[in-house]
Amino acid sequence: MAPRRHEYSIDMRQKVIQTFLKGDSQRQIATDMLLPRTSVQKMIKKYKATKCLSNLAGRGRKRKTTIRVDRLIERKLKCGRRKPARIVKTELEQELGVHISERTIKRRANEYGLFGRVARKRPYVNKRNRLKRLKFAKTMSAKPLNFWDTILWSDESKFNLFGSDGKVMVWRSKKEEFDPKCTVPTVKYGGGSVTVWGCFCRSGVGNLVFLDRNMDMHYYVDILDKNLIQSAKHLRLG
Repeated sequence: MAPRRHEYSIDMRQKVIQTFLKGDSQRQIATDMLLPRTSVQKMIKKYKATKCLSNLAGRGRKRKTTIRVDRLIERKLKCGRRKPARIVKTELEQELGVHISERTIKRRANEYGLFGRVARKRPYVNKRNRLKRLKFAKTMSAKPLNFWDTILWSDESKFNLFGSDGKVMVWRSKKEEFDPKCTVPTVKYGGGSVTVWGCFCRSGVGNLVFLDRNMDMHYYVDILDKNLIQSAKHLRLG
């Protein structure tokens, strides 16, 4: 990359032109103002051609992509959320003969509000079940508040016996990467975990069951038979 040319202020350019119009030579102007003669020469040449001292609009490095290419980049990324910039780069070269860098593609994506991020993990639900859930949610949203006083909620959850298996953020310097204050201790095989089933309602909590094997349909029904009704009676739900 070529070194960036020094930009002189408007005041400096004005002094050069005023002195030139008074009759001083380019050499004399350069000597008096401690400027390179080539700079003085360019200022005078530009003034003669444009009669202007300020920078002209449109000068500088031109944008590498057109509006059409920008919109195509946006469309490709929105249609393929997992598509890397290098693939978009290759497709643009093959389809339009446009040669731009991956960095340019990322900048255009940023301009349209698209940024590379780690995808959040969510349980998979197909379209049919999503519609069913949405219909159920809309039906339930119309229920009065006292209806929810009669609902017993139940679920199962896993708890690690040693720390968390999720990401942990810390503030540290580059040299503190392995400082005990900035690390998360681990043990072999994760330290184990325990899974429990429980239930609750507005008035309190019900039974808590420690699961001794993986949950399946039959095991789940057995837990409900032995604990759900018992918990409902204890909480006076019916």
